[in-house]
Amino acid sequence: MNDELFNSFVESGSTNINNLILKNYHNLGMTEKDLVVYLALTMYAQQGNTFPMAKDLAADTGLDETSIYAIIQGMIKLGIIELKTVFDHHQQRDIYSLTPIFHRIKNLLEQKQNSNHQDKLMSDTEELFKKIEVEFGRPISPIEQEQIHQWIDDDHYSIDLIDLSLREAVLNQAYSLKYMDRILISWEKSNIKSAEQLQERRKKLGY
Repeated sequence: MNDELFNSFVESGSTNINNLILKNYHNLGMTEKDLVVYLALTMYAQQGNTFPMAKDLAADTGLDETSIYAIIQGMIKLGIIELKTVFDHHQQRDIYSLTPIFHRIKNLLEQKQNSNHQDKLMSDTEELFKKIEVEFGRPISPIEQEQIHQWIDDDHYSIDLIDLSLREAVLNQAYSLKYMDRILISWEKSNIKSAEQLQERRKKLGY
């Protein structure tokens, strides 16, 4: 590569793009063409041009201007970008704001996190059912299952704390949810709703 060509590469600069965009664009409903146009908009924004012409975007991406307009409108509808009017030196002008995509990604990741949490809770609850059935030596009834769900959903007892109440019941040879419920209520009266809180209390009491 000759010096002139090398210098042209160096002087052309580079475009920074957050990796979360590359990892999640398809989950946001974006196509590959949407991503290419978004990258082109990002390139221009980082060069100080927040409202590039459609003909320039078309030349850079290999798409026609009609497609560029359609893609931009589509990304606006998806909440990926926003067309805003700003005042600069007392003059009104339009810009493409590229930050809405980060709000979309944040919501997407929160939904995924909540979904993963819900899946784990369901799995842990099923495992708790099995433990209780093993210790009681019998299947638990639908009413008992409802009671356990109530502990988790309404009373907000942790799975670990319910598991500890099961151990206490077994140690006292009391194989019933009513006994477990009395244990959980007694702990709640001491402001205990998690296994960690119970452990901390027991440390303070020295046992």
